[in-house]
Amino acid sequence: MVWALLIALLGAMPAAPAGAQPGRDLDVLVTDSAGVPLPAAEVALGSSVATTDHWGRARLVAVAAGTLTAGHDRFAARSHEWDGSGDRVSIALGSPVLRAIHVAGTLPGTARWDDLLGLAERTSINAFMLDMKDESGRVFPHTDSSWAHTSGAAVGMWSFAAVVDELHGNGLSVISRIVTFQDPITGRAIPEMAVQSGGVPFTRNGLTFLDPTDADARSFALELAAEACAAGVDEVQFDYVRFPDGNHSVLTFDGATSEADRNEAIRSFLAEAKAMAPSGCSVAADIFGFVTSIPGDGGIGQNIETVASVADVISPMAYPNHWSTGWFGYSTPADHPGGVIDASMRDAIGRVGGQTTIRPWLQDFGGYGAAEVRAQIDAADALGLGWMLWNAGSNFTESGIPAEAEIRTPGSVPAPETEHLPFSGFWDVADGSTFSGDVRWLGEQGITRGCNPPWRDDFCPRRTLTRAEAATMLVRALDLPLSTVDRFADDDGTTHEESIDALAAAGITRGCSETSFCPNQPLTRAQMASLIARALELPAVDADTFGDDDGSSHEPDIERIAAVGITVGCAANRFCPDDAVSREQVAAFLYRALT
Repeated sequence: MVWALLIALLGAMPAAPAGAQPGRDLDVLVTDSAGVPLPAAEVALGSSVATTDHWGRARLVAVAAGTLTAGHDRFAARSHEWDGSGDRVSIALGSPVLRAIHVAGTLPGTARWDDLLGLAERTSINAFMLDMKDESGRVFPHTDSSWAHTSGAAVGMWSFAAVVDELHGNGLSVISRIVTFQDPITGRAIPEMAVQSGGVPFTRNGLTFLDPTDADARSFALELAAEACAAGVDEVQFDYVRFPDGNHSVLTFDGATSEADRNEAIRSFLAEAKAMAPSGCSVAADIFGFVTSIPGDGGIGQNIETVASVADVISPMAYPNHWSTGWFGYSTPADHPGGVIDASMRDAIGRVGGQTTIRPWLQDFGGYGAAEVRAQIDAADALGLGWMLWNAGSNFTESGIPAEAEIRTPGSVPAPETEHLPFSGFWDVADGSTFSGDVRWLGEQGITRGCNPPWRDDFCPRRTLTRAEAATMLVRALDLPLSTVDRFADDDGTTHEESIDALAAAGITRGCSETSFCPNQPLTRAQMASLIARALELPAVDADTFGDDDGSSHEPDIERIAAVGITVGCAANRFCPDDAVSREQVAAFLYRALT
């Protein structure tokens, strides 16, 4: 591949002459345009080459100022002139994060078209998802596709290149939607391309499916995709890129249709599309929403891991009213539009995040108004995702679409940035943050080793601390000797067991019961107070500083640490004893206790 050749050429550059100043090590963070780390990206500077790990991180050894280049199989390479300063370079690859509306293929050149351009200008919409071929089987732009003309699907209503030029001129990206294997026109006109049932094209619920294993059916969609890319679209999106749902044993296909065969048929089709598409024309696949959250392919050839392994973009149709009772804990999922999008997209991210761009379809139909549309958009945006609004007739709820200034995820690809490690010593504890000094001290003392091995340069400040993690921090802070006495039964084999036993041997912890420590439970503020008070052997005091700890078994210890200024509570007259303590709060507790 071209990128591998570039790396090879860079690697073949002559070595620095004798006596030249040695370089320094440089960390590189490679992400996609939404900030998702990209594993397996290749970075190069001078003769130093490295590949990013699971966290999108790589280290270039002994490099001097020069041109840093990053590339990935999914995206075009990008370069950045590094001046030799800073501790890390962050470089984003890929296309802008798109926020699109579905635009019916009948609309270019009409007054409604102008209305939709105005909608995009007034809101955060930055892309049109335009029907090239829709569910009816019609192909709307002028086309040279032999299959479109043979079947009678070609209607030739507008010039694709002219429409793309107009949209690009308005600052909009263009996604070409191609309804792939659901096609009533071609299924009737050329029945040998269709899935068969009893010797006739199979139709169910008004849908007629072409055979995903039929070479001609695949060729038809690929012809259209090639024309769309040639017209300058930014992405071709294959909808209905699946097998029909139903009992395949009573249907006839050209090829085999076991689950493995179905998955391979869809994968290989998308791979053919990618091989055909030129640089700058991404390949996307619509998938059923439920396949984000189930194992297998749903009976239709849409295994999410398989599709994500080849498609540049996957678009789950995560419409809240498509989920049945019980999904994500909701008796009526449609009544919780934001929660459904959040839960289903977290499932998708957990399974294929970083492998492909995830951009869900959102619901703007079925009785939804501004509040429901906005809840879905906000949920997707909070996860750093783009989105697409579906309304079959392209009638959208403008009052539910945020303005550009209200969007958290930027639409443009961020510029490469040379970064300097914050004062805290951890990337995720910014300069000027409340706990920056406390966290820095914690790191300098060796009490914390960060939360992201092997790099150990993130602290995860707002993550709650478990009881086991707290034990290890205290043992390091107090320099306690480790103990070989196995005090508790429920910590056996954990990495924190020796620290827990050391804390028990010193009389600082009594566990959560006689034989248990509950190592994985979050540590509460009250429990932290008791651990610190015992560790420092603070004297008892006669005071009642806080009103919300009255009657708590930890109240005397809370008063002991308050008396010496280790805590001032969480608010006026309140300590919030039952709240889980965060890692940054523990940093503050320990700093005040030990300095």
